[in-house]
Order: sequence, then C-alpha cells, then structure tokens
Amino acid sequence: MERFRLAVCMGLMLLWNPGCTPEREPPAEASKVKGTVTLDGKPVPAGEAHFVQTGVPPAVLKITDGSFEGDAPTGDNQVEIFIYVEGPPNPRYPDEPTKNNVSPAKYWGPKTVLKAAVSPSEPNEFKFDMSSK
Repeated sequence: MERFRLAVCMGLMLLWNPGCTPEREPPAEASKVKGTVTLDGKPVPAGEAHFVQTGVPPAVLKITDGSFEGDAPTGDNQVEIFIYVEGPPNPRYPDEPTKNNVSPAKYWGPKTVLKAAVSPSEPNEFKFDMSSK
C-alpha cells in the first residue's frame, strides 16, 4: 500500500511539474543583411560585426576585406565591430596565435555608437565608416 501511494504521488508530481516551468520566448526573426566596414577610409581586413538586441543571442558576422554578409535579428540592433590582428602565441596552445581587438572603444561594447534597423522585407545594406580619432 505504501508503494502504491508513493507511485501515485510521484506520478502527480511529474504531471504537475511541466506546468510550473516558464514559457520560452520564440526565437527572434532574422533577415538577410550585408554591408561594408571601413576604418579611416580603408576596408577592415578581418574581424566581426555583432548585431545585438536585448534578450537575443547576438548575430556574429565575419568581416573579410571590409565586407560582411549573413542573418541578423529583425528590428533595432546595436552593432559592435571587432577588428582583429594576430597577437602572440597562446601560452596554453602555442600553435594557435591569439587575436587582439584593435577597434576603437566607441565601436564595441554596450555603449557602441553604431546602430542598424534590420527590416524583414527591405534590402538591408549597411555601411559603417569608422574613425580612429
């Protein structure tokens, strides 16, 4: 009899528990974007463009020879630009060089000055002209 009660209680707990979990938000809608990135009038050779919205994982797009292309969250985004140069070897992994971000501070982090309004239907082409001053 004791085992029966325990089984009934466990069954009720399993049925009740899923109703207590918070509802997940659906993933953000994404749209195609492309564009160019320059620093002092010259194309950025290598780096990343991050399209960021609160509560949504950032879209990280690779910059090659001043151009980027990919999917970004639809709506208003803050844009962070990271310009990478090869640094010294990693002490833990000597065969892998480190990457150092040399982008001016005003173009990355939570206070970036770059913005992009990504539309679900219009062509989303952006040009980010940055200055090292």
